[in-house]
Amino acid sequence: MLFVAGLSPETGVEAPGTERMNAPLLRPFAKRRRVIFVNRRSGLPRGMSMGGLAEEHADAIRSLGGGPVDVAGISTGGSIAQQLAADHPDVVDRLVLLSTACRLGPEGRALQRRVAARIRRGASRQALAVMMAGIVPPRRGQIAAASLAWLAGPRLLAGGDDLADMATTIEAEDAFDLATCRNPIQARTLILAGSADRFYGRELFAETARLIPGSRLRVFERRGHITVTMHPEWSREIERFITEGDRPA
Repeated sequence: MLFVAGLSPETGVEAPGTERMNAPLLRPFAKRRRVIFVNRRSGLPRGMSMGGLAEEHADAIRSLGGGPVDVAGISTGGSIAQQLAADHPDVVDRLVLLSTACRLGPEGRALQRRVAARIRRGASRQALAVMMAGIVPPRRGQIAAASLAWLAGPRLLAGGDDLADMATTIEAEDAFDLATCRNPIQARTLILAGSADRFYGRELFAETARLIPGSRLRVFERRGHITVTMHPEWSREIERFITEGDRPA
């Protein structure tokens, strides 16, 4: 299984804490699959589209050999996974979409545009502060989150990454809309989302399910963009979906 990471300041998978932070997301998949976790590369050319990002992922899967693989994506990674499944059906078997939808909702798009605009102006620490404040629900410590991100900025950017490739990814996702893709997604698809996700919303999750024939949608009540992965049922939904139709091990 290829697991496509969500949007983060770091590129690659070598940053301190990357494995520890993402292990809970990968554990349900790793019970039945060998999981390859991927994050965006550095040096993305400005103007690169979601189609271009998906093509790079497709080439990576083909380089592994062995035919199509299961693909999972969370948030922005889910947008890449959708484009990948639509444009390159030969490399995707099952598809799992976590906290993502056919396009960004108004609040998610506005937040990411603010982040990208600050990155393009060279204000990377401001971009990190805006990003972290936007993730935290209103009246639940947004100022504290922004302050911590500002203070952590020099450490997060110590590797010389000026976040330009994160802005490129944001701009690619801003233009992404599954409804405009040339081909519908053919892969068997599971969509897991939270009813309180401010960046997409229940209506967009339902539209995503309609756009993917035969897909299964599960919306967890009172769960947000991040807390949906803490619901006790979410890992069981994944395991059930992945094992359907599997041959005996």
